[in-house]
Amino acid sequence: MRLDGHLMHAIANGALVGTWPCPLPADRIASLPGARIAATPLPPPPLPPGSIQAQRRVHANGRIMVNKQRIKLGQRHAGKLVTVVIEDTHYRILHDDEELAIRPRKDTTPITRLHVRGKGAHPT
Repeated sequence: MRLDGHLMHAIANGALVGTWPCPLPADRIASLPGARIAATPLPPPPLPPGSIQAQRRVHANGRIMVNKQRIKLGQRHAGKLVTVVIEDTHYRILHDDEELAIRPRKDTTPITRLHVRGKGAHPT
């Protein structure tokens, strides 16, 4: 269990299982026996059932393209192979299970290219 202010998170095997309102006031959390400050960031929420994933390599200018929509991630991510989780209204961009960005989805037409091709690409 992880208590973050007004939220309570359940984490099992390194994955976020659920989030609920915290039943304790924030001033009582620090006085709990055995309570300590979280040393790791909160894991990303689980993927929705039936979600579609696409892989993209981040260009040198820090951008990727999904379904004719350009998404800027920043040059510090250049060369990374990212996973784009395609949901109904937005894209979630992940790299090694770390969430880099969430961007709104402007076009809801079907995605046909799901994997990166070419030198150095290792689709999973």
